[in-house]
Amino acid sequence: MPPPLPQPLRVPTTLHLTLQLAASLPTTQCGVGGVSASSAAWMNEQAAEDRHTLPEDDDSLDDANKGTEEQLKHQILEAALPFVHSRGWSQDAIAQGAESLGYSSMAHGMFPSGGVDLVNHFYAQCNTRLHESLKTTVNEMEKNPQLKKGTTTFIADAIEERLRMNIEFIDSWAEALALHASPRNAAMALRNIGTLVDHIWYHAGDRSYDFGWYTKRGILAAVYKSSELCMLQDKSEDFQDTWTFLNRRLSDVHKISKYSHDASSYTKDFSQVAKAGIFTVLNIMGMNSKSRS
Repeated sequence: MPPPLPQPLRVPTTLHLTLQLAASLPTTQCGVGGVSASSAAWMNEQAAEDRHTLPEDDDSLDDANKGTEEQLKHQILEAALPFVHSRGWSQDAIAQGAESLGYSSMAHGMFPSGGVDLVNHFYAQCNTRLHESLKTTVNEMEKNPQLKKGTTTFIADAIEERLRMNIEFIDSWAEALALHASPRNAAMALRNIGTLVDHIWYHAGDRSYDFGWYTKRGILAAVYKSSELCMLQDKSEDFQDTWTFLNRRLSDVHKISKYSHDASSYTKDFSQVAKAGIFTVLNIMGMNSKSRS
């Protein structure tokens, strides 16, 4: 365990700096900069309220400030999603989302990565929704054994459910993928896809702690990303071509449901697993142009 960090200085959070900046602008300047006088007044009230309601303890104050700021960011990003249809995955959409909540359009300054932050928010929210949905499905199967699915069927249904969440933004999803795969977002992109496949495998019954944990998730990530790319070009009704493609990919790796029970298959299939993992990383990083054709 790392040694305890020194007590932090009591410095303003990003939220408070934003509030102070907006409040300090003259009324005429607010009109030009997109910040209304009423928004500045609201920010002053919020800052004053924080000073009276937040605890005095440094650690508690810092935690409260972080919590408040994260909640505000979540609200703004959530409100920005409907504007993606007209503004794309951009800071403009975030600014519109902030204004729709009655905040200053300057709130987009809280998101230095712009559209990338918006894509990551949507990706994380979809992963959470899938996690909760799969948890419910598993509970229902435990109560009613007749609903129980095979591992491959369960995984196929989970991937389809997750991909269907992208349909709302399918017209701009290529832009979202480009932002998600940008080098500066590499760590978050890997975390997003890693969380997704881990949720699916966990609810499918995988509790492995050996090398199989990596191989199964590497294969599933490759299946998901290739199906996601297929979906971008799919013009069939209800994306039937994508679901057919998905089932073919799972059929190609039909041993996927046996990896948790058959350790001897790791050595035999190591080259295929390694190749799948390499292509997955390349796709996430946006460097495997051949696989996108």
